[in-house]
Amino acid sequence: MSSKIFKAILFDLDGVILDSMDQHAAAWLEVMSGEGLQVSREFILAHEGCLAQEVLANLLQEQGRAPAPSEDLPGYMESLLERQARLFQSLHAGQVRPYASAEALVRGLSQKGLSQALVTSSRRAQVEQCLSPALRAHFQVIVTREDVAQHKPHPEPYLAAMAALGVEAGRCLVVENAPAGIAAGLAAGATCFAVCSTLGPEHLSQAHAVFPDLAALAQHLGLNGQG
Repeated sequence: MSSKIFKAILFDLDGVILDSMDQHAAAWLEVMSGEGLQVSREFILAHEGCLAQEVLANLLQEQGRAPAPSEDLPGYMESLLERQARLFQSLHAGQVRPYASAEALVRGLSQKGLSQALVTSSRRAQVEQCLSPALRAHFQVIVTREDVAQHKPHPEPYLAAMAALGVEAGRCLVVENAPAGIAAGLAAGATCFAVCSTLGPEHLSQAHAVFPDLAALAQHLGLNGQG
């Protein structure tokens, strides 16, 4: 398939552009352990970008835990997110690198004149810490957690990116690696491709197409020699 049918490519960040999910999972496991919650690395990866209130509520109920009396569920969720972000940035972010094919892919798309956006559930400070200015320069729009009221799997993050780019959903390709992001991209009306960076294809079956890595995606988009 040629990239010519698309005007814009909207990428998730963690697990798509950045090889960062091991580091994010390590921070989450430490936070959850501190709360007396037993979760697996696989649980974290499956719920990437979507440790939503409903997921947390079910987890607390299953393990006989509850937020402190002074905290409601949204407040408790936000406190966990803040702690995970601090741990990630202070202990793990320095280990994060882009995937080997990421720079060649986004550079090739830029050379073809395609608009690009990053749409992430991470905070802007994390994006700036982990993604080099040279790589960031390829993205005309970066939508982070602070920029929207609703997060993946809600379509708002992708809709915000499309609006900022000025490109209709039908001409946008979303590239994701987790079920919540795929659901968000589809709900926004975009074509959605997935890469198997952190989960097997059986978890990504809702995407329009699934690729083993960014190099295979680049080839599919007609970027021969990219990645």
